[in-house]
Amino acid sequence: MAVVLRLRAAVAAGILAGLQPAAAGAESVVQRGLSAPSPALGRALRYDLYKPAVAPARGERWPVLYLLHGGNPGESDWVDTGGLASSMDRAIAAGEMPPTVVVMPYAGDSWYVDNPDPGGAGLMKTALTRDLVRAVDASLPTAACRQARAVAGLSTGGYGALLFAFDQPREYGAAVSFSGSISPLMGPQMKARLKRAQRLYDGAFGVPFKSARFNAWNLFPKASRLGYGGAPRPTVFLSAGDRDLGGAIQGATDLHLALLRNGADSTLRIVGGKHDWALWRKELGPALAWLGPRLDPSCGAAMAAAPKADDALNAAKQSVSVSGPAPANPAAEP
Repeated sequence: MAVVLRLRAAVAAGILAGLQPAAAGAESVVQRGLSAPSPALGRALRYDLYKPAVAPARGERWPVLYLLHGGNPGESDWVDTGGLASSMDRAIAAGEMPPTVVVMPYAGDSWYVDNPDPGGAGLMKTALTRDLVRAVDASLPTAACRQARAVAGLSTGGYGALLFAFDQPREYGAAVSFSGSISPLMGPQMKARLKRAQRLYDGAFGVPFKSARFNAWNLFPKASRLGYGGAPRPTVFLSAGDRDLGGAIQGATDLHLALLRNGADSTLRIVGGKHDWALWRKELGPALAWLGPRLDPSCGAAMAAAPKADDALNAAKQSVSVSGPAPANPAAEP
């Protein structure tokens, strides 16, 4: 295990060593009010962008974190209230994160699903996972691979982040959910839940609410199918407060156990706090420290080029046998 950890550290050091040092006085940049064309929506997507001070070296690329908001207002929440820029600056300076682009899109009250209904939010999931990703990769020197692409969000955005990663594990290597809206399947006998659902889901699953549609977008069946057909499983970070809103702790805990049963890499944190920015600001730092080592802007090339753990162990064994005392030779004894 120590050999594997040292190899991973060496790979990470090699990746970071290839980055251009920041020029004197260079600072990270937050750009607001950007837009990307979206054929899925038939209109432009709005988003904010964080760019690190450290530019990629020639031939290198930035990893990307897509960071989703919860209920309205929208895409600037993470910058204005969540302290995103300062948290990213600290994590990068401490070596916990590689210099990483953060994309914060506006999704309204869509719940991050595709909703083709008249008057609905439109094909938001397709717009964000296809159109926005294409636009970002075309406009910035980003590493366009799952190893270097992650998605995170809070509340409804926490649900959206997990939905994107579960549905498209070949596109997103990691997902982070802060106080995610994670709910179990809904049956016709659940009268109280069905009644609350009519006003809770903003029409994202039909008007009137349709439980079959809700269940088709539910995370639990998707978690149980991760890995089917040889698809990779995303790594997952789940966080909730001990005084969080309705079912956040239960949903995160149940999903964590479902992921573990499926063989997925899942981390669960239940910490002091309620459903507010004090909790999410506090949890952003640990989430970034968790995410950083899981981002590989070389898209697997650096790990493939590193010596394998078995090779290192064999080399260590050979080194011990050579440097140890010479074995006895019975034929040479009188």
